[in-house]
Formats: sequence, structure tokens, C-alpha cells
Amino acid sequence: MHESRLMRGVCRAVVVAGAVFGVALLSAGVASADGSVQVKSRLGNWCLDTPSGNFNTATFVNACDGSPSQRWDINSDGQIESAAYPGACLTAGAVSMWQVTVFPCQMGGFNQHWNIHPNGQIEDSLGSCLTIVNGDAHPGAPVRPFNCGFDGPAQEWDSVS
Repeated sequence: MHESRLMRGVCRAVVVAGAVFGVALLSAGVASADGSVQVKSRLGNWCLDTPSGNFNTATFVNACDGSPSQRWDINSDGQIESAAYPGACLTAGAVSMWQVTVFPCQMGGFNQHWNIHPNGQIEDSLGSCLTIVNGDAHPGAPVRPFNCGFDGPAQEWDSVS
């Protein structure tokens, strides 16, 4: 009887953990009907953009316009892949530790794994967050990894279908 109660308790814990995880994913808003989303800054109408599409190209924010270069697929393994340039993933520090670039997607690439938090932060595997430099959003403003928690809205993003 003790084992039965223990198993019921374990099952309840698994169900609760699954429900909490599901709510966190939904509140982060990481999916749309076609799978691709815009990654929009909470500083205003500024979206993550990779207009040139070349590998090793820095990412920026530009006014959200729905263009293909502003659309991203959030993959189940934590990669953020360009919808406009399939096979190009958001990468922290591939060219410079102070840049976020698009780089060929690699299975298990530690610098291509991102955690999307319910508070809007997008954190890389080294603990830095996707940040608009100096919180100064304007056309072509660079995006870089920076210590999480220091830049408020400059580190907060929403996904928009």
C-alpha cells in the first residue's frame, strides 16, 4: 500500500511538472500556425532581422515589417533558425563573443541553443541574454549576448505570428 501511494505521488508530480512546463511554453508564445514567428523587442516595434542572409552575418533589429528575414523557426532542440535562410541558426559568439550572428545550424552546437523564458528573455547556453546594445533600438541596431537581467526591456522579446 505504501508503494501505491508513492507511485500516485510520483505520477501527480509528473503531471504537475508537465502542466507547468506547458503553461510556460504557451505564455512564451513560441509557435504559430506555420511555425515561423517574428521575434519582437519589448522596446517597441523592433524585430530581430538578418537582412543580408549571408552566414557569419551579424543580426540587428529593424522596424517589424513581416519580411522573410524577420521570421524565425523555434526548433524543439532550442535552435532559432532563419525562415528566410533555412539552415542558418541564431548563434552566439561564432564570429565575435560580442555578436549574435547567423551561422550554419549544427546539431548540439552549444552556442546555438537558446532558452526562451516566460519573462521574455532569450538566454544562450552560456547564460547570456539576447540584448539590443545599450537599449538603443533604431534601424540597424546591433544585437549581442549580454549578462541576463541588466538591461530590462532591451533583453525582453515576444514572438509574434
